[in-house]
Amino acid sequence: QEFHNQLLSNRNGVSLERIDSERETNDKNNWHSAATSAGFATPTYQNSQYSAATSSPDDFFSISNNTLSPDGDGFEDFLLIDYKTPQPGFIANIRIFDTKGRIIKTLINNELLASEGIFKWDGDMDDGRKSRIGIYIVWIEYFNPDGVVKHLKKTCVVAGRLN
Repeated sequence: QEFHNQLLSNRNGVSLERIDSERETNDKNNWHSAATSAGFATPTYQNSQYSAATSSPDDFFSISNNTLSPDGDGFEDFLLIDYKTPQPGFIANIRIFDTKGRIIKTLINNELLASEGIFKWDGDMDDGRKSRIGIYIVWIEYFNPDGVVKHLKKTCVVAGRLN
């Protein structure tokens, strides 16, 4: 139980994953709880927490194309937010704000991250409606049990045809 992420309130059904197969198996720091996005288990797949990285936990979120046009035409219909963590144990929140500072979408809330992954925003708002054409702020907060807390602001544009 002490090997699991300290921020998990319920550890039942959550698999422990080995972080790096090259490191010692009896090293407590080489084990971590499976990610939420992996269903808390990855049988027969690469562990969701696998990482051989030793870099610092700086800005590890990126948006490769910051324009989306959620019109169903198959071109830039969604926004992809990529991440790669330098170590396991990070939890993230991602919210989308309009230019007036109002939250229009909570994309993820306190999600235990895998070592790498992608989040997708379809241009929808929390109430299910399509967001308006304009500039939006993607606010990302990530933290771990060691006390590392970071906040990022990235921008994106919801585009569309003006009729």
